[in-house]
Amino acid sequence: MRLSFVVITSICLICCSKHEINKNTVLVFGHGGIGFDNLNGQFAPNSVASISTALDFYDLDGVEVDIQFTKDGNLIVFHDDYLENSTQCKGFVNGLNFDEIGKCYYRKQYSNNYNEEVISLDSLIILINKRWRHKLFSIDIKNNFNVPFKIDSLAGLLNMRLEKLKSTDNIIIESRDANILYALNKRKNYRCMLVSDMDSVGVGDVSRFGLAGIVCNFEKTNDKLKQQLLDSSKKIILYGQKSTRDYGSVDYKHVYGVQIDNPIAAIKYFKH
Repeated sequence: MRLSFVVITSICLICCSKHEINKNTVLVFGHGGIGFDNLNGQFAPNSVASISTALDFYDLDGVEVDIQFTKDGNLIVFHDDYLENSTQCKGFVNGLNFDEIGKCYYRKQYSNNYNEEVISLDSLIILINKRWRHKLFSIDIKNNFNVPFKIDSLAGLLNMRLEKLKSTDNIIIESRDANILYALNKRKNYRCMLVSDMDSVGVGDVSRFGLAGIVCNFEKTNDKLKQQLLDSSKKIILYGQKSTRDYGSVDYKHVYGVQIDNPIAAIKYFKH
């Protein structure tokens, strides 16, 4: 009997490797909703249907969504630089006024009926206030700023919209451009995170600009710099894990969240 207990205990200890620590505390964000990588996905990334499926059906902790500026300083929820990459419309987003974009719908792809409309940030904020106030939103400002505004003015235009949120407690603002995050934080103390490799430049910018943390590809981490971030009470969000092997290669003990492209696999791995 004692031998059996020892064997079972040993098996449990082997199974509970360092990569298993605190998995259930890691926040799971859907990448653009239910993700970008599933070619047969039912809904286009950044569409309302994709966001809703991630939050309401899969009950993920939150979603990451992409926003970018139009020529006249408005904001749309969209990932690509060019509309024709995923809609029936054409043109460079930064080169078009908001009204010129008009009724753009995500085109059909493979066997799927992609008829979801591209929405404005204003529309997303209305939905957050009405439906998803208790979910997390990580809003990624795409850093293609080929518009006739300076960075500080763009930060002001974005801040005007974010002020329409009933609460920013569950809002994260991320970007590859530390300058717009800094300019935004001068207006209000948002939770801003830099999208960057975990290298000396990225970690240095997080500290220099007073940001809340870093959003990093899981393959671009650095143990020494990770500890430096943690010692400064900075948060770490990882992305890029595509398979169970990728998930299992990371020690999640001090990871705040992950941005994922496969809700089913992520739930199975992270949520006990």
